Amino acid sequence: MAPATEGSAWLQGSAHAQVLDYHLSMLLDEARMESFRRAIDATVRPGDVVLDVGAGTGVLSFMACQAGASRVYAVEGGPVIEVARQLARQNGFDDRVVFINDWSTNVDLPDLADVLVSETIGNAGLDEGILAWTADARARLLRPGAQILPRRLRLWTAGVESFDDHCLVSDWSLPSIGLDLAAVRHRAERTLWHADIAPEQILTQPSLAADIDLRTAPDREITASGQMRVERAGRLHGLTCWFDSLLSEGVTVDNDPSRSDSSWAQSFLPIGEPLTVGPGDLLEWELAVSADGERWTWRLDLATG
Repeated sequence: MAPATEGSAWLQGSAHAQVLDYHLSMLLDEARMESFRRAIDATVRPGDVVLDVGAGTGVLSFMACQAGASRVYAVEGGPVIEVARQLARQNGFDDRVVFINDWSTNVDLPDLADVLVSETIGNAGLDEGILAWTADARARLLRPGAQILPRRLRLWTAGVESFDDHCLVSDWSLPSIGLDLAAVRHRAERTLWHADIAPEQILTQPSLAADIDLRTAPDREITASGQMRVERAGRLHGLTCWFDSLLSEGVTVDNDPSRSDSSWAQSFLPIGEPLTVGPGDLLEWELAVSADGERWTWRLDLATG
């Protein structure tokens, strides 16, 4: 048996394998990584103190060091921080990167940061709580006038046809085990699912649900509503959401469904019963997202009147 190594206990279990797989998929997304490197190089100045929230494997912290940061506070609430610590030592950044294994809202820093860097943009843009913790960091952890990366985030939504994804809801009506599973189906109808949505699955024109300036946006619920016109016939199973984000001047990232090479997926917000729709039909939609990204509510119906 091979001898135990530092952090070997962390490596046990399928959950940790999934974490490593998740982070590897991000690092292999060349467009994603190059955009963050360009934005960090354009934002971080020699001598800056940088706060990296949701540091993961520490790659953005290391990029900040390469851009000239004198100190980086890498805040990560998950066990992957042990990987980041190892990488910092192996790559010669451990003298400048201070790792903090906690959530940023629980942290106080000895130095206020000149730059906030983060890659906590979820598949649905807001589902990793970027709005709430950015507002908190602005209030407590950053110097006045600090640079924030990303700067803006826009959330898009559209009506979608996705038989496979809706099975995560409808299949709860199938088991014949002598029990009523309706309560679970109702819960599934109100769950935000991750999904890989192809352009041909989108039935409507996209709608802009939110345009958030992360340098000023308050810590409060995002609400949006509107109408969308059906552009092709199909079976409507719910809404899909995706984002685009301005990292720094001229540097963006997104997970538009037209981008098959993105390491981000999209999100799927199901309706209880699918609707048959045709070109020209008008849909009414509503969407609300808590600032911490935990609570999503939505409605999608054929317009009346």
